[in-house]
Amino acid sequence: MKGFTMYVGGISIKNKIFIANLLIIVFFISTQAIFTNTISQKAIIGKAVNGSSRELVLIKNNLQTLLSTIEDYSKILASDYRLQNALYNDLLKNDSDARTPVTGLSNLSMNKVLSETISNIVEPNTKIKAVSILTSNRQWVDVGFADNEYASRLFGDDDETADRSYLPVWTGLIKFKFRYEGEDNVFAVSKTVVHKDTGKTIGRVFLYVKEAVITSIYEEGKNYKGGQFYILDSDGNIISAKNKELLYRNFNEAFSISIPDFGQKDVSFTQAGGSERMLVSTQRFTPLHWTIVSTVPIDDITSERKKINQLIIGIGAVCLLLALIVSFLLSRSITRPIFRLAKTMREIRTGKMHVRSAYQSRDEIGYLSDGFNNLMDRIEALMVENTEKQKMKAEMEFKLLQSQIKPHFFYNTVVTIISLIKLNMGKEAITAAQYMADFYKISLSNGNDIISIKDEMRLTASYMEIQQLRYVEYMTYTMEIDEDILFYSIPKLTLQPIVENAIYHGLKMKNEKGFVRIGGRRVGEELQIEIFDNGVGMNENQIQALMTGTAASKEGGFGIRSVSHRIRMLYGDRYGLRVESEFGSYTKVTIVLPLRHY
Repeated sequence: MKGFTMYVGGISIKNKIFIANLLIIVFFISTQAIFTNTISQKAIIGKAVNGSSRELVLIKNNLQTLLSTIEDYSKILASDYRLQNALYNDLLKNDSDARTPVTGLSNLSMNKVLSETISNIVEPNTKIKAVSILTSNRQWVDVGFADNEYASRLFGDDDETADRSYLPVWTGLIKFKFRYEGEDNVFAVSKTVVHKDTGKTIGRVFLYVKEAVITSIYEEGKNYKGGQFYILDSDGNIISAKNKELLYRNFNEAFSISIPDFGQKDVSFTQAGGSERMLVSTQRFTPLHWTIVSTVPIDDITSERKKINQLIIGIGAVCLLLALIVSFLLSRSITRPIFRLAKTMREIRTGKMHVRSAYQSRDEIGYLSDGFNNLMDRIEALMVENTEKQKMKAEMEFKLLQSQIKPHFFYNTVVTIISLIKLNMGKEAITAAQYMADFYKISLSNGNDIISIKDEMRLTASYMEIQQLRYVEYMTYTMEIDEDILFYSIPKLTLQPIVENAIYHGLKMKNEKGFVRIGGRRVGEELQIEIFDNGVGMNENQIQALMTGTAASKEGGFGIRSVSHRIRMLYGDRYGLRVESEFGSYTKVTIVLPLRHY
């Protein structure tokens, strides 16, 4: 110990400071790296669990929507008067005890009526692949893509197993043969047909939905490259998966994963599945006693952590190098200018932002002093700039809130509804009220300023429908929006001020009926939405005045300018509005937005 003390005592103060700083820095960076790695892993796993849960809830909701839609189609078909008349007439014409081959109805006219009825609810109009009908006389109607001989062998020729509650009944996953496409995996939905007048059971309809329709709900919704979704029945067998070779297999046996409390509650857990460890999350689908399962390899989840570790190591190395340099310089420096600089910092911490370091020198402390002064100048300038931006944003948000209410639009719409009621046009009045309710519902959007393009188009359509009721004598409109952009985001109430300007300052100024055309599409990495009207148009001076807000601009120019400023504030100067017009002919306003999912 004495020898060590003598050795340390022989080191210069400069080197002592340098070595001490080196040890402290290495210890700190190592501890921080370990701590950050541990925390980041937990955070990433937690994020993955939450992401999987959200995905499963979304899949569950979409599956519920599909289930309700298919069941609604079965109810609509079972209650269709043409189908009921055909089946009831067949019941009256044939002996109920007779058994005939399952080759279809003998009456061609009935066959034609049923074909026309069924054609409206199958592909390509819906997601239903085909429909079969079992009559009360135990005949299978051969009117579509379904192989009814196969259906007869699969379901039988009687309705002894029919659900006496007359509700739609879903089968599990089955193999079914189609006339032109061969066998495929489907889910069948059956519904008893009860005659509306007599209450007699006159048949049963079977709707076939391909398993691929279920798969399409979740095949694009993966957060991680290696993640997969599966749907299991009450016995744990796979009834829907992207890999069709896994269908009908038991999930636990296929992946060596045991789901605790299967079918009882939603769970998330990690477990070894085969050669890798998996994050498994489940979501119960109560209506059909199904379970939706998400599996994600832990390696895919923690790939972000590997990047974080690399970043930590890189930053740590840079910080260590810089710290060594700074430590070496500080060990040779005089402490007085540092204290002076520290005093200046303490004054700034008390709120005196105008205070600057008075130390002037060409050494390192002098550079630090100059840099500190420049930094504070920039910070002060940014604070002023940020204050102005926040003020502008607050003003625009306030004006946006005012535009959401639109008292004159509300008043005019109510007057229109009253007029329709006085004219005994109750149906039109109700329609107008529904459009107004839809407009204000989407306008509020729970306070969200960003909504989907789909909701923005619904809002605009509601507005245009009401305006068309009021100004039917001089305006029509069309909307042509590509479906692939509907779920991108857009600032709320972006289109309404522009179409309002087109109506009031474009079409109303004409002496003849005009139109507004709204179109939207994706162009490269941008979204472009066009509002075109064949109103009175504008010249170049009017366009310039409209966008700059000079006295010569139109009365409706504020709304358009607000939309343009709002988009640029949110997304940058490359986005906003482009106005093209020809005086006396047309005006086209193009809204340019970035591609951002809602």
